[in-house]
Amino acid sequence: MICFFKFIYFKIIKQRNYTVYLLFLCVILLLMKKSTGYIWAILMLLTVLVVDAYYQVMEAAVPIWQTEWFWWRAAGLFVILLIVFLYFLYKSSVKRKRELAQIKIKLMEAQEAEWKRLAGELHDSVGQNLSAINIYLQQNIKTLPDGAEEKENLRAASEMLVETLEEVRRISTKLFPQQIEKLGLTVAMQSMVSKLEVTTGLNFKLNIDNIDALFAKDTEIYFYRIMQEALNNIIKHAEAKNITIAINKALMFVTVLIEDDGKGFDTSKIRASRSGDKLGFGLLNLDERIRLIKGTYKFSAPAGGGTRLQITIPAKEL
Repeated sequence: MICFFKFIYFKIIKQRNYTVYLLFLCVILLLMKKSTGYIWAILMLLTVLVVDAYYQVMEAAVPIWQTEWFWWRAAGLFVILLIVFLYFLYKSSVKRKRELAQIKIKLMEAQEAEWKRLAGELHDSVGQNLSAINIYLQQNIKTLPDGAEEKENLRAASEMLVETLEEVRRISTKLFPQQIEKLGLTVAMQSMVSKLEVTTGLNFKLNIDNIDALFAKDTEIYFYRIMQEALNNIIKHAEAKNITIAINKALMFVTVLIEDDGKGFDTSKIRASRSGDKLGFGLLNLDERIRLIKGTYKFSAPAGGGTRLQITIPAKEL
């Protein structure tokens, strides 16, 4: 260690050969891991300052704080400490953001798992029980004579039961689209748009490529949720009559273009809100799910009115 300090002093400090020292620091950065290399380089800089200060104090004819050397080294030490502080502040910020992202992912995964469980119970348990009750009612209806009051009452009960069964199936599908697992994402998207067209009375136009097997299983669910949220936002807020959807696959991405002829809105407010994390609940869900699957999106206002939403999502490697 003593030899090391002597080398620093006689070869670098005393001869003012700081170029050699800088080259030595570059070698440290190249040979070591990135973050570790930075720490060692800073420690070496501090070592030079300490050793230099020691010999300057020993050789100085006047108090050290009255020399130009002192103030230059003090400024250098301040800069080094500031760099260290900013570096650890940056690393801490990155770590917090990474932890927050992991928490969001786990929450969404838990939410999807719970929705899938509830959808399965509604479909397999409640749905089957309602179907069994309806069969029992139909059998009793057949045994009663036409015009009997009991028969009409049972028929009305059966109709209400069928409506309830359809509502249970609708809720089950909304909680977890089982068509994705059974028939694929493409059919599930076509089915979603068809049902929205029937229930809302709006005019939907869908142009979709075959996107089955382009995503991982979890990503397929998130993609479905993204489309669900985007279309629901249009239905609730846009006051649109016509909605055009284009879902196309490229070599490494799937692109989505959704356009409507509604009242539109100021898209600059979306950009400002996104930078300040002040999105509305619907857009916040959309933003988080797209970011979760490493996608990007952009709102724009076409010249003819309405709103355009462009989404790009990376496909898995095949």
